Amino acid sequence: MKKLILLPFVLFQCVFAFAQDLNKYHITQTTLDNGLKVVVKVDSRSPVFISQLWYKIGASDERSPITGVSHMLEHMMFKGTHDYKAGEFSRIIARNGGDENAFTSKDFTAYYQKMHKSKLEIAIKMEADRMRNLTFSNAELTKERQVVIEERRMRVEDKPNAKVYENLRLISFADSGPYHAPVIGFKKDIESYKLADLRNWYEKYYAPNNATLVVVGDVDADEVIKLAAKYFSNYKYNHNIKDLKQKSIALKGNSKVLKLKAELPYYAMSFHVPSLLTSKNEDEAYQLEMLAYVLDNGLSKALIRNQQIASSIGVGYRLYDKFDTLFTISFVPAQGVSNETILNEIKNQVTELIDKPYLIQPELKRTKAQLEASFVYEQDRISTQSYYLGMLETVGLGINKMFEYVDKMNLIAANELSIVAKKYLLFADMNKVELIPQGVK
Repeated sequence: MKKLILLPFVLFQCVFAFAQDLNKYHITQTTLDNGLKVVVKVDSRSPVFISQLWYKIGASDERSPITGVSHMLEHMMFKGTHDYKAGEFSRIIARNGGDENAFTSKDFTAYYQKMHKSKLEIAIKMEADRMRNLTFSNAELTKERQVVIEERRMRVEDKPNAKVYENLRLISFADSGPYHAPVIGFKKDIESYKLADLRNWYEKYYAPNNATLVVVGDVDADEVIKLAAKYFSNYKYNHNIKDLKQKSIALKGNSKVLKLKAELPYYAMSFHVPSLLTSKNEDEAYQLEMLAYVLDNGLSKALIRNQQIASSIGVGYRLYDKFDTLFTISFVPAQGVSNETILNEIKNQVTELIDKPYLIQPELKRTKAQLEASFVYEQDRISTQSYYLGMLETVGLGINKMFEYVDKMNLIAANELSIVAKKYLLFADMNKVELIPQGVK
């Protein structure tokens, strides 16, 4: 790849969305001429900052035979550019007292550095460098391929419950749409990547108009914007990037039995639901979020503490997914209790919630108080603030959603949870995976 020369400074265009509303949160938004979005939140309680660069690319954009390619590229991003040798990026950050890492999800890939405020330019300069100047080595790919295969073994192959959820996605989503494949990829695909696959993915999607730079901490917003312009503005807008418009394709009524080496049985079920982004009625998405919390607490109380027929219960919902998503319920039965017994009791509890929503009013009140307290507590951490700012912008919701959450959740009434439960928790259509343990040697 031809090396791009960075200009010392390029004029940029500022676009302030929701400026009046966000000023009170000390947030500044800007978009450079090449499409790079910059979000700065000033938090001066400690002389540190966190800088995150978010890319709008993840597992939901992948199809076989390159599932997991976004995650593999994340590994390769630490393997050198024209100016920095493999591993040098991390060594420089550490030498300057910083912490850095990266993460890949279904809908995004992000890279971050957390450092003293005096090191801001180092972080932005080096992150900008590897946006377009990455070198690709077959030797490094060979090493990282083995690292990722081992990572998959530890996170999925050797964890029966993780295998359950991987299979639940496989039977809940068609392979031609998002969310079918695991973020880490299928093993056969990991084993067969070519260097060209990674290079093509990088050259297409690692572009300024497909990225958002988020900086939170004891910084000056104008300085952050100037540094972003200085180090990123020479990169060109990529007109070949197209957002994936295809929705996740729902599959219904599927079931699978897994016989694996495991100590305990496990059962997971899924129901297709909209996310906040895909819902035709935003209030309904928040109601599904609240339903997950209330149902999780209610089922735990009824099945674990009162009836003692289950040893664990989990209810989950992904409010901020980019595409239609899953509402999941999982459990581990108590010793000697059948899955059918617990499943029937879950159905009874859901039916009672639908028919008698007034019974959950005390639990709903407690949950609202817990969620508001949790939101306030999380604002003490710049890493949490930056995560939500970057994630919301990257999936297409906009960062103002971060500050609507508590108010939206506090407005939810018990009868509204009854309505969404009746609409979406259709047990006849659910997908399910049952783990039957085969013993552990």
